[in-house]
Amino acid sequence: MARKSLGKLVLEMSKHLKPLTKKEKDYARGIFPTSGYYKKDGEVWCHCCGHVENQLPGMLDIDLEVGYQCRCLQHLVLEYQPRKEYLTEAKYYSVVQTYNKWQVIRTFDVHRINRKNYPTEYSIREVYQNWVSPDGEEVIISKRYSRGCNFFHWYYDTEYTIKQHNASCSGYYAFEDVFDVRDNYFYPQYNITKKLHKYGWCKALEKLPWVSVIECMKRLLTSRHAETVVKQGQYDVFLYMVREKLHELQYMPSLNICHRNRYVISDASMYFDMLSFLERTGKDIRNPKYICPEDLYNAHNAAQAAYSKIRKKVEAEENRKRALSENAEYVKDKGKFFGVLIADGELSIQVLKSVTEFFEEGESMHHCVFANEYYKKKDSLILSAKVAGERKETIEVNLKTFSIVQSRSAFNKSSEYHARIIELMNKNMNLIRQCV
Repeated sequence: MARKSLGKLVLEMSKHLKPLTKKEKDYARGIFPTSGYYKKDGEVWCHCCGHVENQLPGMLDIDLEVGYQCRCLQHLVLEYQPRKEYLTEAKYYSVVQTYNKWQVIRTFDVHRINRKNYPTEYSIREVYQNWVSPDGEEVIISKRYSRGCNFFHWYYDTEYTIKQHNASCSGYYAFEDVFDVRDNYFYPQYNITKKLHKYGWCKALEKLPWVSVIECMKRLLTSRHAETVVKQGQYDVFLYMVREKLHELQYMPSLNICHRNRYVISDASMYFDMLSFLERTGKDIRNPKYICPEDLYNAHNAAQAAYSKIRKKVEAEENRKRALSENAEYVKDKGKFFGVLIADGELSIQVLKSVTEFFEEGESMHHCVFANEYYKKKDSLILSAKVAGERKETIEVNLKTFSIVQSRSAFNKSSEYHARIIELMNKNMNLIRQCV
């Protein structure tokens, strides 16, 4: 059915919804905190019923420690506020119902109005409805409203019109989705369609954190994998599907094996990362030995380490091939310096003679002389200082100023030979100058 026709159908069906029951209204009044104001002279103003009572100051101090009980039998959390005599609080309250095989989430704007010396007033006015069809398509109808960066106002007497989810960001202000029910207060008794029950809807799905109950319903009605994982009791996997907007799971055969082995996944995001690492390292991701670990955290870290090791070898081979392909240009540019040898008996300093040597220097010294392609810098000359064949520092010389730019040991630190290397280089800089 076309979306326009669905909208008209929903507008017509909404006219036949029943008013809230007394229990649903009573629950809406109870979503506000049991609070009140007090003055130091002993006056207490209850926000639950509006009653103002005067206590002896000494008795009030004692009551504040254990909680003050109003005559409406509410234990109040008291706040010191000597001047304020008017308070309005507002919250969104949703009721989950069914109508004609559709799932309906009705949202109400509930206000608690307190004026001192008057009974507390409550107003419960419906503002929008989210309808989910048997096929998982959502239609939103809403009263008219206006909003800006610092105000929001409902026009309660207007007719319902078709709306869409409308979170947006202007670059200056972020506007939240008006029709996102995630943070609403819900009436605890849900009415669920037979189709949703058939596809696995259960109480556990009503309590999933960080997701909208509407998105859960839509995913369950439209995804065969979602139905499977819910019926398997893999609720964190279902939560992962809803949050990532997935209709299918790449590793569904592995999940079926988990189910046969009664393995419940506690962290779906980490679990699927682990499967990805296992697959890339050639492990059998249908073997319970690998995919049903007792400690998911340690198994994930081990799989990641194994993948990193393989990836490092692949990258090293790619870098070696790159070094060979770019070596000719480096030799042409810096070959005239290859005969330079600076030594003092113990220290031996020579120019790196190939791009492969740059790669080996970077790997050995754990710095970026290869990664940052120092061999391509026209005005730099890179030398390696060694003692008995062991690398001690990598030196960069500026070929315009014939000065040392930097001299780094492993992990970009300084070795015990640093001062000697700098002194030796400065004394013999003419050897480099003569080659230009």
